[in-house]
Amino acid sequence: MNPSLVEDTHALLLELRRLRSEGVREIYVEEKTLRALEEAFPTTVQANQPEGNVAIESESVRELATPGKRPEESKSVVRYAEPIQFAGSLPKPPVLELPEGTKTEQWNWLKEKVLNCETCASQLNPNAQVVFGTGNLDTDLFLCGEAPGAEEEKKGLPFVGPAGELLERIIEAMGMGMNREAVYLSNILNWRPRHGQAYGNRPPTPEEMNFCLPYLRSQIEIVRPRVLIALGKTATDGLLGHDPKRRLSDCRGNWFEFNGIPLMVTYHPSYLLHNPSKASKRKVWEDMLMVMEKLEMPISEKQRGFFL
Repeated sequence: MNPSLVEDTHALLLELRRLRSEGVREIYVEEKTLRALEEAFPTTVQANQPEGNVAIESESVRELATPGKRPEESKSVVRYAEPIQFAGSLPKPPVLELPEGTKTEQWNWLKEKVLNCETCASQLNPNAQVVFGTGNLDTDLFLCGEAPGAEEEKKGLPFVGPAGELLERIIEAMGMGMNREAVYLSNILNWRPRHGQAYGNRPPTPEEMNFCLPYLRSQIEIVRPRVLIALGKTATDGLLGHDPKRRLSDCRGNWFEFNGIPLMVTYHPSYLLHNPSKASKRKVWEDMLMVMEKLEMPISEKQRGFFL
């Protein structure tokens, strides 16, 4: 198969999953686009999908009869199947009480707890690692992502790979020597959720997020940042509570609160990788400008004009 076709298809699947995570359950696709997909992947565009999160089926869209108005042309609809559910359930979330000591001592204690967590280890993919937060324990800015991806579970670190590189550039654009080492980075989940597909990631279930939330809360308690940033809908649901009706496009760019800490919601950098328009970049940058203002960071006219 043509490598570029594989990459394009992977990007399409990621975008469909992102839309589903925002509550979209069907989208319309032109018939010629569906035919092209069927020609490229004749065995995957089936009504009966053996595994996976996305099923594509052909269906006519009929408009309610209106006098003098012609029906729209036949289109197709992409319907989203429910995420794969694995047998068994997780134990109750751990109850944690940080020991007395310095931030570094508390962080080392917590990291050991996470790395030795039997439940976390039992959820790992083959040859994968548990992923724990990293960064400056005295920072004012704590960024929380979604579940680890393939590169993260290999290295045991959050935000590595293309999405991590893009996030680093966003942080550096804030100025004042800001970089990856100057902030704290973590994820809503300590492992990459298993799924039955060759590519992509499965959004974590509420049960998975709830189990890992005490570990995340403890990291936030240790760092005590002035501002939290939730990157993506999964991180938002983890920090604000799961809400299937919540749309990220409606709540991004707004301030919320988590345990008394101001929380900004914005898109995950992977969203920008698959939606690299100037308008999308500007939305994220406007959110970052609000964070800079909250942190009382100097903002130049050049920074205010990025992506306009």
